[in-house]
Amino acid sequence: SFYEELLSHGILEPLTAPIEGMVVKEGSCNYVAPQGISSIVKYYLKQSAGADVFYEQHVTRISLRDGKWEVSRKMGPPEQFDIVILTMPVPQILQLQGDIVNIITESQKQQLESASYSSRYALGLFYEAGTRIDVPWAAQYITDNPCIRFISIDNKKRNI
Repeated sequence: SFYEELLSHGILEPLTAPIEGMVVKEGSCNYVAPQGISSIVKYYLKQSAGADVFYEQHVTRISLRDGKWEVSRKMGPPEQFDIVILTMPVPQILQLQGDIVNIITESQKQQLESASYSSRYALGLFYEAGTRIDVPWAAQYITDNPCIRFISIDNKKRNI
């Protein structure tokens, strides 16, 4: 399984740190990525044997051309791919032009249009190495505050 592979390579570890207020379902297991969530993506890119990764590419159109997906960008010439995986927010997917518009069924389009988002903000505070924050938890869900919902001492949560 994916979990076993990531566990065996040290990309994931079982979450052992105490998280106050976390709802735990019987039989479920939670994991943490000690080197950060991006380590999962980096691991799979490394496994891909030479995938070229380009960042900050503004995709505008996806069309099917001779059995390949032609992807047009705001800057630069179109390129063709065997597979395209969209990870952008739904509103941006719905703005794409080309054959992708005809491939998404009306039902799928309605489901995508019904997706809603709520704003989330994060604040990171960094302390000098060795600083100890003496609390019995590594993270905590906050239920009685209108602004703060979750706090975490990341090194403690990641067990590093």
